[in-house]
Amino acid sequence: MGDIYTEDYECLEIFAKATEGKRGSVSVTDRSGNRREYPAGEHQYRLLRIPVQKETAYDVALSECAVSICYLSETENILDRGVLFLEWKQGAWEKTKDLAQWYQTPGREQYHFAPYKNWLNDPNGLCWYQGYYHMYYQANPHAQEWSHMYWGHAASRDCVHWVHLPYVLEPQEEILEAADKKGGAFSGSAAVLDDRIRFYLTRHFGPPEDSEQETVQYQTMVESRDSIHFGEETLIIEKPNADFSYNFRDPKVVWHDGCWQMVIGTRVGEVPSVALYQSEDGKSWTYKGILLQEKTEGVYTFECPDLFFLAGKAVITGAWMFYSDEHRRFQPTYYYIGSFQNGEFALEKKGLYDFAGNFYAVQSFEHEGRRIAIGWISDFYNEHCPEENGAYGSMAIPRELYVKDGVLCQRPIAEIYRQKGKCYCDIKGQNVSLKHLNRNSYYAKLLFDGDTNFEILLGKSRDAEIRLVRRDGELLLTTQGVRSHFVTCVTRLEKLTKLEIFVDRRTVEIFANDGERAGSKLFYPEKGGVFQAKFDYEEHVNSIEICEMKGIWG
Repeated sequence: MGDIYTEDYECLEIFAKATEGKRGSVSVTDRSGNRREYPAGEHQYRLLRIPVQKETAYDVALSECAVSICYLSETENILDRGVLFLEWKQGAWEKTKDLAQWYQTPGREQYHFAPYKNWLNDPNGLCWYQGYYHMYYQANPHAQEWSHMYWGHAASRDCVHWVHLPYVLEPQEEILEAADKKGGAFSGSAAVLDDRIRFYLTRHFGPPEDSEQETVQYQTMVESRDSIHFGEETLIIEKPNADFSYNFRDPKVVWHDGCWQMVIGTRVGEVPSVALYQSEDGKSWTYKGILLQEKTEGVYTFECPDLFFLAGKAVITGAWMFYSDEHRRFQPTYYYIGSFQNGEFALEKKGLYDFAGNFYAVQSFEHEGRRIAIGWISDFYNEHCPEENGAYGSMAIPRELYVKDGVLCQRPIAEIYRQKGKCYCDIKGQNVSLKHLNRNSYYAKLLFDGDTNFEILLGKSRDAEIRLVRRDGELLLTTQGVRSHFVTCVTRLEKLTKLEIFVDRRTVEIFANDGERAGSKLFYPEKGGVFQAKFDYEEHVNSIEICEMKGIWG
């Protein structure tokens, strides 16, 4: 038993699962003794949405069940305030009022978006709507591991400072009622209309081990007028014919050439493919054919495709599932630049989206002339270090995309620089050694007026380390003493004039020459930060600026 005072919230949301073999429940009793009881999920966690009165105390008791996440919702200005999380601790409910303190652990990012706790992967439904950026995302609210998929939700005024909002999509009822099925609300995108957001997503249903015979993926549509409450979900697209694998997912929509264009990642005749659909009204869709195929040996299927238009060019992006390249980078994402006309794509150039090993499922959207992309900081090498109430997964810094000389470039959005705090270092023409950077959340900018090889130590933990290396026209992120030590994160860059480095606890992001190259890498450091740079030609280093980065949760 434990008291919860609702403040000015009008809904209590609890994910509850019964103890095995028991009939678990959650009961809510007001001060007049009126008691309501809600059954917990038998096989899976069940999201209970319980109406409550404002400014009222309730006794909320758990009977033979576990709770993964609990919060108060439904209040005025929720897009600015967010939900109010509650934790069950030592027989009492405790409100998480200070999110900055909640996120203050050695492994949790401070200025990258991450969930309140547990699992996050692909960004979904990215958009700007009625004064807010919205980011939905793949989530497992119940553990620090992948499982049945929900859609989490966060909103922001500036695409940097986010507030947590209620979970909006759940796995299908037949999954929640079963102990031997897998699936849920997989990835999708958003189309913003005048008075609503229209979402497109994949529903997955099948056995724990996928098979062509039993696993099904299909596309649905659902709308929301306030970004939080969703209407009825409807089936809109199933795979066109038997040549398509069950891998048929992650619809991404864009308005172009007078109609809606939708791309879906798939595998057709054992060839990774991007399928194209078109619609005039966004509701009835027509299959137009295969827009792009990738015949590189070892790629299993495309997933998380994107289609957008920049500088008069069409850009398609897609993740290469199960593929390892010659540098042992696993599941890289590629971009394809070309022309798009009458539903056909003519390739001109392709390239690697991110040269390191932890950037995946990237999705983009347009707002006020900017094409903004957000990717998932993935962990395909199983380097996660669990923490109590920790999170597995975060989002990369939002990137502004542009095309230059046939290359998809990506620079950090301008808003992120507002997080710069006190300066640790502002020098030129010399090596630098900073061994105890407080909080290990910092930004470094280096400008060069000539080429030089160098090594920069960016993180250290016992026998492990991560370094950024410039060597004979290449830029590398190297690690040792970690599970991904065998991966070579490398890109060719003949001339380096500007280098930006974002270190945020476990995440390192590199941007070279205003985003001509970008790389993202995980590394779990010790508590303090480090920046130690040694240059072959110090005189070619025009400036080095290193400063603290402030957190986004305060």
